[in-house]
Formats: sequence, structure tokens, C-alpha cells
Amino acid sequence: MIFKNAFHLLVDNFKLNYKMLLYKLIVAVITLALCAALLYPTLRALASSTPFRELTDLLGAFFKALVSGDTGFLSTFSETLQAKMAALLAYLQENTPNVVLFFVFLAIVVLVHRFLDGIGNFVFGCVIDDRMSSYADTRFCGSYVSNLGKAALWQVIYVPVTFVYDMLMIAICYIFFLVMLSIISVAIIASFAALMLSVTLILASQAIKLTLLNDMAPALVSDKMRLGAAMKKGFSYSRKRFGTLFSTYFITCVLILCINVLCALASFGAALLITVPMSYLMLTSIQYVSYYTHNKKKYFLAEDNIVLPKGEKTEENFYDDFEL
Repeated sequence: MIFKNAFHLLVDNFKLNYKMLLYKLIVAVITLALCAALLYPTLRALASSTPFRELTDLLGAFFKALVSGDTGFLSTFSETLQAKMAALLAYLQENTPNVVLFFVFLAIVVLVHRFLDGIGNFVFGCVIDDRMSSYADTRFCGSYVSNLGKAALWQVIYVPVTFVYDMLMIAICYIFFLVMLSIISVAIIASFAALMLSVTLILASQAIKLTLLNDMAPALVSDKMRLGAAMKKGFSYSRKRFGTLFSTYFITCVLILCINVLCALASFGAALLITVPMSYLMLTSIQYVSYYTHNKKKYFLAEDNIVLPKGEKTEENFYDDFEL
């Protein structure tokens, strides 16, 4: 029911998709400008180095071998990958000052990108909350200005925590990938199994993150809670609700991955201009629909379609409503 209502909410507010696209493009331009100013010189030197080129060539050959079924290459891939990674690390150690500066700048760029991106996601959540609570057609720019302080405060907490979490998950997935390659004897099966389970682990980790942080932003926006109270409320989960939300987010993450990849291949990337902002809005819609549902708050899905908590339906209800 959460997924169905969230999708209905997304469709009814589809014009937000274009505003989301414009905002993402603005953030992307700012990020690219920072990359050009801070990262490009070091990145150009790294990309032209022999260890880096050998590693990228190896990864390209790996995917070609998967398609062609080259078991001879796949059987030695794990050892070769570790050797190439060791050579790259040795190169980085020889250029420690530049590398340290590069990763410091890289962390700054990533954090700035996430901060700006997160503020936009928060404000779009505010717009969706106004739509759900009173069917108000709130302007994004006005909402951005009025909620900037609250959004920035939330991002100061959210961005560092999720950044560390995502880096940890990437490291775990890399180790898991190498372990799977080493314990399965059949090379092509090992490669496919390692990729499949690594992607599954990444999707599951994102679903866990989204589930754990689901209620915090809506509590700040919808119930006007203070940050401490919103965070406390966000972690007050029952086992049943956690399982339901995790399942919803995991399925949604799988669908988002498949739709974006298939649309990108079918349209040579053009469809991503639609599917990427839709993906963000779908996740935000799930976040607010689940919050309203759990807290037994009625909300609009459309102008003539309101959802009432169970027990509040009356025979004289003129809306096309249904039970949660």
C-alpha cells in the first residue's frame, strides 16, 4: 500500500520532476566547477599514470570476458586485480603529498555536492508535505528560502553520517567481491555470483539506510519537531514496521536500478533526464507516505482522492478514499 500510494502521489505531482531535474543540473554544474578547480590537475596526472591505466584496462577486459565467457581470464582475475591494486597503491605512496591533497579536495567536493543535493531533496519533501496535508501548490523557490535553515541544519547531521556509512559499505562490498571470487572454483560462475551478490549487498545497504532515516525529515517538516526529537522519533521502530519499510525500499531500489539502466541503454542516456529525478521523488514520496501512514494522518493523493486512517471513514465522505 505504501508503494502504491507513493507512486500515485508521484504521478499526481509529476511537474515536480522537471523542477527536480533543473535543481540537479544546477548542483551538477557547481560540482563540475569545483572538480575542475580542485581535482582536475591531480586527476589528469593520476589518469595518465601506468598503474591507473592498467587497472582500468583490466576492468574493461573483465566485463568483456563476462560477455564472451573467457574462463581462462576470469580464473586469474582475482589475483590480477589485487596485483594491479597493489601497484596503484604503491604509485600513490610515491606521490603521497599530492594524493593526500587530492583526497582532501575530493572529500570536500563530495560533501558539498551531497549537502546541496540534500537541501534540494529536503525542500522537495516540504513541497510534497504541503501537497499531502492540504493539497497546496507550494512554489519550490519560496519553500527553498523559507526552509533553508532547517534543511541546512539537517544536512549538517545527515551528510557526514551517510558519507561514512556509504564509504564503509563500498569497502565491505569490495572485500566481499574478492572473497566470492576466491571461494567459488568455477571462474565464470564466481564472477557472476560475485557481481550479483555485491550489487545485492549495495542495494540492501541503501534500503537499510533509507529505512533507519525514514522518519526524521518528515518529523522536522510535518510535525515541526526539533532536530533532537525528530532523531529520537526516527529510531523508534517496531520490528514489523522495520521489515515492511525495508522491503518497500529494497524493492524500490531494485526497480530504480533496473529502470535507469534499461532506459539509459535504450535511449543512449537521454531517458535519464526523466528517470533520475523521478527516482529521487519516488523515494521522497515513500518517505512521507509511510510517515503519514504510521502516524495515522490523513493526506491527499489527488484533488478528489484523500486517504483516511482506519476508523475515521464515514458514510458521508465525498472523497474517493480508501483504508490504509
